[in-house]
Amino acid sequence: MKSPSRSWGWLAIAIVAAALVTGFITYRMFNGSVDEMTAQADYQNVILVNVLVGISVALFIFQLKWGALRVALTVVAALILGYIVTAFFNLDTAAQFTRGKYEVALISEAAPTTADGTTLSYGGVEKGEFNKQGVRSPVTDVQYTFAGKSGDVVTLLAYAANNRSLVDLQLALTDASGATLATATAATAEQIGQFKDLRTEQDAALQDFTLPADGLYTLDVRPEVVSFSTTIGETVKATNAAYDAFLLGALGRVNRWAVWIQDALTLILVGLAIAIAFRANQFSLGAEGQLYLGALASGMIALAWGNMSPWIVIPVAILASVTAGFLWGLIPGILKAYLNANELVSTLMLNTIAIRFYDLVLTFQLKPPEAGYISSEKFTNNAIFPSIVAETQVTVAVFIVIAAVIAVWLLITRTPLGYEIRMVGANQRFAAYGGVNTRRTIMLSMAISGILAGLVGAHLSMGIYRQLLINISIGLAFEGVVVALLARNDPLVIPFTGFLYAYLRAGAQFMERDANVSFEVVRIIQAVIILLITAEALIAYFQQRRVQRKGLQSTAEHSKQAAEGGAHG
Repeated sequence: MKSPSRSWGWLAIAIVAAALVTGFITYRMFNGSVDEMTAQADYQNVILVNVLVGISVALFIFQLKWGALRVALTVVAALILGYIVTAFFNLDTAAQFTRGKYEVALISEAAPTTADGTTLSYGGVEKGEFNKQGVRSPVTDVQYTFAGKSGDVVTLLAYAANNRSLVDLQLALTDASGATLATATAATAEQIGQFKDLRTEQDAALQDFTLPADGLYTLDVRPEVVSFSTTIGETVKATNAAYDAFLLGALGRVNRWAVWIQDALTLILVGLAIAIAFRANQFSLGAEGQLYLGALASGMIALAWGNMSPWIVIPVAILASVTAGFLWGLIPGILKAYLNANELVSTLMLNTIAIRFYDLVLTFQLKPPEAGYISSEKFTNNAIFPSIVAETQVTVAVFIVIAAVIAVWLLITRTPLGYEIRMVGANQRFAAYGGVNTRRTIMLSMAISGILAGLVGAHLSMGIYRQLLINISIGLAFEGVVVALLARNDPLVIPFTGFLYAYLRAGAQFMERDANVSFEVVRIIQAVIILLITAEALIAYFQQRRVQRKGLQSTAEHSKQAAEGGAHG
């Protein structure tokens, strides 16, 4: 029996964690400035959503308890491993100091001298590019020859040609015999102020050098060799910048925060849809097709009734979407219940049918003739979900998601149907032996899953895009599988995993955009986190199965002993 004091302790930890998360997100978004926060329209709703994120963290902790700590440590370990992977891909960051466009200038007040074989003269400027990518024989060093007289005072400059080039240059002056007369590897602050072409100390400047004799001189210019410490330093710097964008990019501005939140709302609904079917031990992947039909049904209502009152068109459109999802989810349920058809195969095939039907109707019935791409007309303001944060797609779907989480939790834990779903999921034969109508339960679990998936379609069409688009969802159902599995199909934990996974997805965009890190690298980080967390869940699953198996063995032994005792008696 669980100790009440322990439950209260976990509740206190959950509340503190929720407050810290809410405060941190809000602080980062508005840079800790109350004035900046109050200047944001609907800032109260921003705080409300952040409070909901905090509540999801509290539910995650309270539901999983020590399991939440294991998940958190797993995420930290995955992030560390991801940091190492990102650093590996950033090892060539220091190459920016050996690659780029450059210019060389020869400055002198002396009269120019001409001679055969010279490539540079007093007052001349030459340019080129070192280590250009994609060429068969990149330039690694260059030599320029000029003629001079004894006593001529010259200044030699080698510098990056523009602000995009960070090439670190060095130069050497040699005489006709090849002897090195002078070298330069940097420019001083005074020289940078004196010569307008110099930009940083990485440029090279050899100022006021007096030529010792008449003849030809050679100027050798090449990038400086990058030291090991510089390579490591630049790698760490670039990786830190990439991870800053990855972990905090979604909290930089309200519009970035909105990208995270609107994606999270979608993933939470998809995760709930997947979890219902999974709780019945039905590996259904039909949410993709169901959400397409839900989007189509809601979109057609929005287009047809767009001029009616939003109090009519929005509820009717939502009803149409959930009905479409319910009916399309019922089909694989019937196939599984009565024909024992593999639900994985049937739902994947039905997905293709639903998506192609959506494309057909959109392309040939709903697309305006003058449209430049495949889409419907924009929905009227009466037919879209009202935004609760100005100029974002964070809409009243927030409250729909809250209602959906509560409804699914009540369904699974507080209703006879939910009990039957859990019984069928645990052991279908035992459930049938106990009087559960397993066929009915399987059908309803997959059909109710379709209700949530259809609702996702309404959210995409009326809340996010506000029109019907080709490819309105690209694999969202499969992302929902990840969300459900990470939450172990617990409807109260799904909000946290939805927010977490959406945060990783948003971070991927900002990491690629801000730090110029390939999206494939971000995918590796996401995959590592998912695999490690899923592995942690699998360990817990096998541990639970082992305990159950031992319990069954113990029960069987007790029954055998009791039977033997009765026989002896």
